[in-house]
Amino acid sequence: MKNEYDIIVVGACTAGAYFARNMAEKGYSVLVLEKSAKEDVGKRLDIFHMDKQEMLSYSVPVPQPGDRDYYHSFEYSASRSALGNWEKRHEHTVLVLDLAGYIGRLADWAEQSGVEFSYESEFKDFLFDDEGKICGVKAVKDSAEVSVKARLVADCSGIGSSVRRKLPDLYGVENFKIDGKSKFYVICRYIHFADKEKNKVTHTISWPYYKVWLAPQQDSDGALLGVGANLSFDYAERSLENFLDTIGLDDYTVDYIQKGATPYRRPPYSFVADGYICMGDSACLTKPSNGEGVTAAWYLSKIAVDIVDKAMQDGKYPTREALWEINPLYQSTQGADFATLLAQLTGAVDCTKEENDYEFKKSIIFKDNLLNSKKSSKFADALSLAGGLLGGVLSSNISIATVKKLLHYSSIASKIKKHYRAYPANPEDFPQWEIKANELWGLAGTMADVLE
Repeated sequence: MKNEYDIIVVGACTAGAYFARNMAEKGYSVLVLEKSAKEDVGKRLDIFHMDKQEMLSYSVPVPQPGDRDYYHSFEYSASRSALGNWEKRHEHTVLVLDLAGYIGRLADWAEQSGVEFSYESEFKDFLFDDEGKICGVKAVKDSAEVSVKARLVADCSGIGSSVRRKLPDLYGVENFKIDGKSKFYVICRYIHFADKEKNKVTHTISWPYYKVWLAPQQDSDGALLGVGANLSFDYAERSLENFLDTIGLDDYTVDYIQKGATPYRRPPYSFVADGYICMGDSACLTKPSNGEGVTAAWYLSKIAVDIVDKAMQDGKYPTREALWEINPLYQSTQGADFATLLAQLTGAVDCTKEENDYEFKKSIIFKDNLLNSKKSSKFADALSLAGGLLGGVLSSNISIATVKKLLHYSSIASKIKKHYRAYPANPEDFPQWEIKANELWGLAGTMADVLE
């Protein structure tokens, strides 16, 4: 480890390795600090699922049959109602991969472009110059504190947000803690059904009402039974019990259990500040529909690479103003879509099982290819929602109280989307935008609010 680099990336998982590789390809010296030992990175889960087409679109290494991190693949995912009906399909090729193995592959890929990795190196704080701007980090390596200078610090530190939370108040990026109410608690059971042929799991099936899913695992004769919930692991277990009492599964044995958490709240309103950018779980970049955050982080990173390059060319210091364009390019696109869905889904789960079943039947919110459907006009979307809800009331399938909640959340979601699409092009207009955004999210509430 040298005492100065162009860029320091904190975190060696999927977000950190991807950004590091892309910046090294631009000719910058990049150091990745990772607090874990190399062999332990990514060990929190044995497997993960990845959309093959998305991997191709981000030009990352794609494991092939026979590779050490490849298990198998499937061609579509499905979701069902709270009563197990009206299946909705999402057509895509999904790879079943070894998480630690794939993270190791990304690290090797980054090193091929000149990225330097320092494992068992824990970030402690920022270095600041005489003007109070970030100019590097303090870290602990081999029980000794070291100071390493850099023009840009990229925070890919994960759900603990150890880097972002060290930012001074009013530095430009929110330094909130991702607390218990802002997490999605995930429990994965690696199981085998007693009747393996009858219950062979060849693709992911989810029940959004319970946040439960069945998916392929590394053993083609087994399955992954997952559940996620806000509030706590105990609440997640109760959600699974509710699912089993209602839907039920044939007899199975549990081989082992893994637990983890993912962010489930809106991201910071701004990702950049003087000499700083945050990505990945530290920036709460996860898909509201399923909690997957790998490709969401890559999306932001892909936007950032060229802007960071421009801001740092010829030895320049990347100021907040020079990095600002990253914000509107992300927030007005994927950010707006995710924010809209996050607000909508709060209302979609605040109903009875029978009402959720009707919502599936009439494709109210729950649709085939939820995030990949063809765009329609706002008027057509509103008309479809209103028509479906009116039909539910007239047929006594949806209560008036639930209709009011759905219309409320859908209305707020629409306003949030419009607001994000109008994200300010410069920092001077941001404070007024932030005030309005806070008002809208206050009206939207959260999943945790509904559960409590």
